[in-house]
Amino acid sequence: MRPLPAILAAVAAGVLTTVLTSWLMVMPLFWAIVVAIPVAAVTAMATMVAGVAAPMWSALPAPAESLTTHQVSSLSARLEEAAKDPSRFRNRVQPRLRRLAADTLRHRGVSLTDEHARHVLGDELHALITDRDARLPSPRRLAELLGRLEEK
Repeated sequence: MRPLPAILAAVAAGVLTTVLTSWLMVMPLFWAIVVAIPVAAVTAMATMVAGVAAPMWSALPAPAESLTTHQVSSLSARLEEAAKDPSRFRNRVQPRLRRLAADTLRHRGVSLTDEHARHVLGDELHALITDRDARLPSPRRLAELLGRLEEK
């Protein structure tokens, strides 16, 4: 908290304490002020420190070993295996790419089995997703194809 509000709160507490002790306890003004000084000091310190003790309600950052990190490393390993073994590409990667393309096309009102899907996706991406003998392209080319899928 900034010092000005803390000082104002301390002065208000001191004045209130002075008035109450001199009126309720019928204390001489000098002694009422002497009693009010520690009350005002404690009030000033408490209001200055109150902001430090306030809880922080922001979300904690995701740990480095989050699910997303695991998924990315798993996908990277699957793509590496698929580049070496075409059957792994057909069994693991191609069905996922097909589902991704089908979902994207569904949002545009096109089915993957329609002839219009080949036009929307492009011949190369359509063949990569649907052709049984398709092979995994280079990482750069795959990124270009998937980038085009995201644009669609």
